[in-house]
Amino acid sequence: MYIIKYFLFFCASITIVNTEKRFYMKQVIILSRHNLRTPLSKYLEIMTPKTWPAWKEKSGYLTAKGALLEGYMGGFFSDWLKEESVLSSGCPAEDVFYAYANIKQRTIASAEAFVNRAFPNCNITIHYSSTVDPIFNPVIHNKTAAFKDYVIKEMKAHLKSLKLNDSYDLLGNILDYNHSKLCETNHQCNLKTDKNNIIVVPDEKPNLWGPIKIGNSVVDAFVMQYYEGFPINIVAWGYLYDQEQWGKIMPLSRGFHNVIFNTSLVAKDIAKPLIKYIADLCLGHNVAPKVTLLMGHDANMYTLLEGMGFKPYSLINQHELVPVGGKIVFQKWYDAVSRQNFLKINFIYQSMKQLRDSVPLSLSNPPQFELLELENCKVDSNGFCLWNVFEDFLKTLIQ
Repeated sequence: MYIIKYFLFFCASITIVNTEKRFYMKQVIILSRHNLRTPLSKYLEIMTPKTWPAWKEKSGYLTAKGALLEGYMGGFFSDWLKEESVLSSGCPAEDVFYAYANIKQRTIASAEAFVNRAFPNCNITIHYSSTVDPIFNPVIHNKTAAFKDYVIKEMKAHLKSLKLNDSYDLLGNILDYNHSKLCETNHQCNLKTDKNNIIVVPDEKPNLWGPIKIGNSVVDAFVMQYYEGFPINIVAWGYLYDQEQWGKIMPLSRGFHNVIFNTSLVAKDIAKPLIKYIADLCLGHNVAPKVTLLMGHDANMYTLLEGMGFKPYSLINQHELVPVGGKIVFQKWYDAVSRQNFLKINFIYQSMKQLRDSVPLSLSNPPQFELLELENCKVDSNGFCLWNVFEDFLKTLIQ
């Protein structure tokens, strides 16, 4: 049997080391962000006098390339989990593999692309709700005035801590923002000094409107253009021509998500239904499939990462913390020597190059792996923490 160990080489390669059948993978839970989609914002046209490049698909829909890329991930996971004897050849029953997606087109289509490549000709059912799904809906549940006041206070503190002037300068130049309809209509044309308005309403997603929201919306569009394979002179109209420029613009996206999701009480409140769903799979409250695929959004992953208290991390060969197609992968391992169960958590994702160049994945050419660590579950040199410690921690989260 093999256990995958991870070393942070520059190329983020994976070395598979023979451990003489000591470790056995028993269960896997995959929390995934949908793959490549078209830009979401409905207001891009008023943010610049320039003409945006056209997309074939509707706003917010998975693109054909996104389906291809997610298929590559599905094929890799199938090969990897068969290598670890979690899956066998043939079509899995639902007590072996279970797929659950949010109701959005991009999440359902991503799950379909994953399973169709992982299990060709198997007609795997993708489960999803017929209405807004509370498991994936990233809204505030706490309706008290005290909670709202706390959230606004913390969001203001996060906003104040951000250093984005260089990013705003670059964004303004790229957009020619002073000649945009938004500037002409609102007469607020200085991205560095215009006010960011905080929006906190129960049963809605926390949000912002102002320069940082504009920045996040525009950066999202640029990132999707790059992944889709638009020519470099078309991506951001040619302004993002090297890694230094990308490094200057990406803090706008990270800062936006940090403000709306990285207050721990907010994240715990939003992510609680999802955390409970995962906890039920881990704690034996129900008979859990060997492999569960949960296809959601970056909001689900951001809030779960903060709500569960993951340590800070970075992704090699990626500018995003939660790129399209990225997956938080909870793994339960059994150690035949100590006769104990262990937890390992990896972020498995495609690099910017793998996404842009549509690089096929395989065991010999895998996606990127990054070890994730929980503050409340200390890992050993192999990246394992004791499963019973993880179970005790989960119980505190769902009380």
